[in-house]
Amino acid sequence: MPKVSEDYKERKRESLLESALKCFGEKGYQSTTMDDIVAYSNTSKGLIYNYFKSKEELYLTLMEERTNRTFKNLKERFEKFSTAKEKIEELFRIYKDKELTEDWRKLIRVHMEFWIISPRQENTNEIMSNRYKQYRDFLVQIIDEGKNAGEIKKEVQSDIVASIFWAFIDGTCLHYSVVGENYSYMEQFNKTEEMIMKYILTT
Repeated sequence: MPKVSEDYKERKRESLLESALKCFGEKGYQSTTMDDIVAYSNTSKGLIYNYFKSKEELYLTLMEERTNRTFKNLKERFEKFSTAKEKIEELFRIYKDKELTEDWRKLIRVHMEFWIISPRQENTNEIMSNRYKQYRDFLVQIIDEGKNAGEIKKEVQSDIVASIFWAFIDGTCLHYSVVGENYSYMEQFNKTEEMIMKYILTT
């Protein structure tokens, strides 16, 4: 048997993850089976199980890697900003600049579907709760930096504002994924950004 390079294994693994994500988007997480992912990726069941033990493991790997990539990209984008205000504005801009496509809507549904069903299993619930905490604490750190610099009001509760921010992101994206083009996506973001900034900034 020819020896398979590590580079090939990694490329195959990435291909399986992308195929699974597209399959989840088409059929929904709960309706998708490993057989569906095998068919969608045009590979064998034996090969896919060499990489992932279950559909759940496949999904969690997807989320972990996408989360790591997101924070890496955020840190790179934030290098050009020196204030908390600029960083929060950039967070809003990332979502406002999203290309509103059917693929984006499908991705939102996959995230939300798994988020809703995750509490049914203890290990999954813990993983998803930790992922949420990672996003919340990321924004808490930015808000605290702003408070220390005098940009953000001292009385602002950083954890509450961070939770509100991500709740708004989830809610707006979820509404858009259901309503589609008739939903005032951009107007929702603009008005919420205006309200949050007015509430937290000293000037």
